[in-house]
Amino acid sequence: MAKRTGSARNGAEVRDGAVTAAVSSAALPPPPPVMNVSVDNAEVLAAISALGGKLDRFLTVDHTHIEQIQVEIADIAGRIKATKVEMAALRHPLAHEDTFQEASEQLSAVVRATEAATNIIISAAEEVEDIVNEVRSQLPEGYQSSRLKDLNDVTLRIFEACNFQDLTGQRITKVVQALAFIEERIDSMMSVWNSKEFEALPLPPSIAKHDDGLALHGPMDGQASVSQADIDALFD
Repeated sequence: MAKRTGSARNGAEVRDGAVTAAVSSAALPPPPPVMNVSVDNAEVLAAISALGGKLDRFLTVDHTHIEQIQVEIADIAGRIKATKVEMAALRHPLAHEDTFQEASEQLSAVVRATEAATNIIISAAEEVEDIVNEVRSQLPEGYQSSRLKDLNDVTLRIFEACNFQDLTGQRITKVVQALAFIEERIDSMMSVWNSKEFEALPLPPSIAKHDDGLALHGPMDGQASVSQADIDALFD
């Protein structure tokens, strides 16, 4: 009985194991079939070859272009430095003379001087005209009266010629405005860089001319006029 019971139990265990194994085998998916995959490396090799070609061109042609760019950059730097020197000659931070201001003052002095001279000429011509009219009124009609009339015509031409002062004054004013515009542009360009860069540049030469300590320019406002004796002394 014991042997039979043991045999039966062992048989049941064997059957249970077989059933469990069968169930486990039925739950798993079947393994995929084995496939032979072939890879095409032609595109990769072509890309590597193209990259190698680009590197070769960089080491040969592109390197030459880089040298040319360096030369051009050096040329631009030289031109910028030359431009700074020219701007410093016009507006040096340490210079005592302001070129634009000096030019504007001189032109303004020209306008004032021509205006004053024109007024003197017109006043003198008016006096001449009054004298001629007075003399004509005392003379009878004849040769003398006719010549005095001709003198009136000459005086009229003097009045007409004095209109030059208005035209020259307007044109000189336009020049002064152009100088002011250029001065503003130069100040704007100089503000881009540090003022210390311009201070290190050489000072421009003085444009003022002197002869034995005498400045060779006309008298400015508030200055006494040079006498004729002083002018004659320069030529002695």
